[in-house]
This record gives sequence, structure tokens and C-alpha cells, in this order.
Amino acid sequence: METVPCTMANSEPETAQLVPEHWSYQLVRELNDESLHLKSTSKSIAMRDLYPKARYHFLVLPRKNINTLHELTIDDVALLKDMYGLAQSVIKEGGLDTKQFNFGYHLKPHIKRLHLHVISKDFDSPCLKRRHHWTIFNSDIFQSHDAVLAELKMHGKIYERPDAYIAALRNGPLKCNVCLYETDNLQTMKKHIAVHTKPHLMLPAFPTNTTIM
Repeated sequence: METVPCTMANSEPETAQLVPEHWSYQLVRELNDESLHLKSTSKSIAMRDLYPKARYHFLVLPRKNINTLHELTIDDVALLKDMYGLAQSVIKEGGLDTKQFNFGYHLKPHIKRLHLHVISKDFDSPCLKRRHHWTIFNSDIFQSHDAVLAELKMHGKIYERPDAYIAALRNGPLKCNVCLYETDNLQTMKKHIAVHTKPHLMLPAFPTNTTIM
């Protein structure tokens, strides 16, 4: 993991150059790599997740510089709707069913630029290899698009949740996203979720780099 050296900044331009190179700005850098883009609109860009946690996992990012849910205002309702619409468009053009996917945002993510996760419900991926990879997608850390949109419309903002609350969810039991099964072991959960997944199902690939005007 790349880190910024702990040194005194000599000048503002040097500091400004260091910050975008930090690992937390990885998504911002990837926005400039069109080979990762799946589809875009005037407001948002859908792009591949380089470390997918399911058979199908991609992200939708706003072109607007918004880093977290808590920077959203009532003026951004249209933006969230655009991001969700773009996600659905990518799925449908890939010949898939939107019912196979979850759409949502993480509370307090470590990486910058707000991003909507669009992830298939199978959670079948070699990149899903740490315990928290499960809990951050299958607990209230993962706020659905509908829930975020409703909170923003009602309150004009997204309220911050306490760090202790998020940590408890992250370190809590692994809960199946289909039935009531729970376990504390990731490999046990991965074997269990396979019971709910059709291993023979081969899904078509997503389209690449198209623009909706």
C-alpha cells in the first residue's frame, strides 16, 4: 500500500502533488483510464472494479468532485438518480437482470470519490478473501441506493454514523444474504453461499466504453 512520506511540506504546490498520489485517490486516477470505463453520461462514469468481490462488480462515479456521502446535498438528488440509471443501463446492455445485483454505498469508505457499488449477489470471487470483505457488503455498512436517496430527500443530507457502530458491523458475524445462516468463518460462508448460486450460470460480458448523451 502506497503511503505519503511523513515529512514537512516545502511548498503548497509540492503538497498538492503528493495528495493525489496517495492510495486513497486510486479511484480518481482510474477515472482517467478509459480502458476501465464501461459507459458514461454527462454526470457519471461506470467503470470496472479492479478487485471484484463477486462475478460481476463495477462502480459508478460522479464526474463532480464529491468524496463521501456526507458531502451530498439536496441538489445532488438528480446526480444519484443519474448514477443509478447508468448502472441499470450497463447491466441491461450486458444481457443481465438487475434483480441479480445490489446497488449501494459504503459508510465511511477509505478511498476517495463517491462511488456506487453495483455487485452481483453471488459473491463468488477469489478477491473476496478477507472477513471484512463480506461484512462491508452484507451489513448496514452497505447502504442501498434507495435508502441513501430517501435519506437525502428527507433530510437534505446523509447523517454520519458513529465510528463504533461501523466497527461493530465490520467485525460482526457473517450473515448470509439469502437465508438466516450466520458464521464467523469466511471460508465457511463462501461454501454456504455456493448453495444458493448456480455454478453453471455463465453470464455475458458487459459492454465497453460507450457514452449516453
